[in-house]
Amino acid sequence: MNSQKFHIGQIVHFCEPEVKHGAPRGDHRVERFLPPDSGENQYRVKGTETGRERVARESQLGGRMAVEALAQSLYEAENATKVPWSTRNRIVRAPWLKAALLQLAAIESAP
Repeated sequence: MNSQKFHIGQIVHFCEPEVKHGAPRGDHRVERFLPPDSGENQYRVKGTETGRERVARESQLGGRMAVEALAQSLYEAENATKVPWSTRNRIVRAPWLKAALLQLAAIESAP
């Protein structure tokens, strides 16, 4: 079995071809790893807006790496405790991810 592409707590979205075939739009959070099906990793994901959970194959998902990377850099710049981002749970990560999303949205809407 290959290692997981996404980690628990990571914000992901369904790839566009999947959305066109009925997968929900919007951000989802990886809640847990599931056993592979036909050699492909699977995840339990939860919609950040709706709270609905569903199973997703790894090939159906795309990551929000830009948001994750920015959130991590914001966290590390303000982190006086020097606790690594990778060891923080989603409760600690959530405000940093929100700040990163707002910052990226502001950049995209700037003329």
